[in-house]
Amino acid sequence: MSESVPTETCPLCHGFGRLERPNGTTVACQCRAGEIAEARRSAARIPERYRNCRLQNFKDLQNDSLKKAKAVAKRFVDHWPAIDAGLLITGPVGVGKTHLAVAILNELVDSKGATALFCDFSDLLDRIQASFGKGSEENQDDIVAPYRDAQLLVLDELGARRPSDWVREVLYGLLNTRYNRGRLTILTTNFGDEPDGRGGETLEMRVGPPVRSRLYEMCQLVAIEAEDFRKKHRAKAFG
Repeated sequence: MSESVPTETCPLCHGFGRLERPNGTTVACQCRAGEIAEARRSAARIPERYRNCRLQNFKDLQNDSLKKAKAVAKRFVDHWPAIDAGLLITGPVGVGKTHLAVAILNELVDSKGATALFCDFSDLLDRIQASFGKGSEENQDDIVAPYRDAQLLVLDELGARRPSDWVREVLYGLLNTRYNRGRLTILTTNFGDEPDGRGGETLEMRVGPPVRSRLYEMCQLVAIEAEDFRKKHRAKAFG
């Protein structure tokens, strides 16, 4: 019969996980730092494919716009929480917009203890629409509330859903509430303020003038111009 090996007890908190301050309040012991960080990462709802996105593995070698975008992201992390505006990251498909946005989120959760949430805007709309169904246990306010309240929100794929009055109303309500509460938002979108060479739609056409106007107040624009990384990777793989 094998003997059980005793687990090592933290000499600071003696296994309780918290330390008492002189004023009577308690704080988490450093022995729980990893556990707490993992809980924050889980609460941030980061999709599995983006869990390892960091600033150091963001590929910025193609051109100056990528280098500038990475520099802006690094300043955002370094100066947190003394930040007075979010980021609106624009650019074509496959240039690393989501990677950059989630890298900021990961860095802040891991190194600054920030509470943050990732949200794919199309998925959010699908959840809200599903709540209209008979017998749904969720309502729109319950679904949107965490995204309104998060200290930092990464809202991915802005404008991906075809514009409608309802979509624009949901988006404006979410962003306006965050603006009024002083919450910071990082958004990514494939649409810019000027139509592309093929005469495509602008961001304002996709989200409406009130939302675009609010974003001017809420966010610094970070425009990325680069080739599609995924397309280049596939070409190399099969070339």
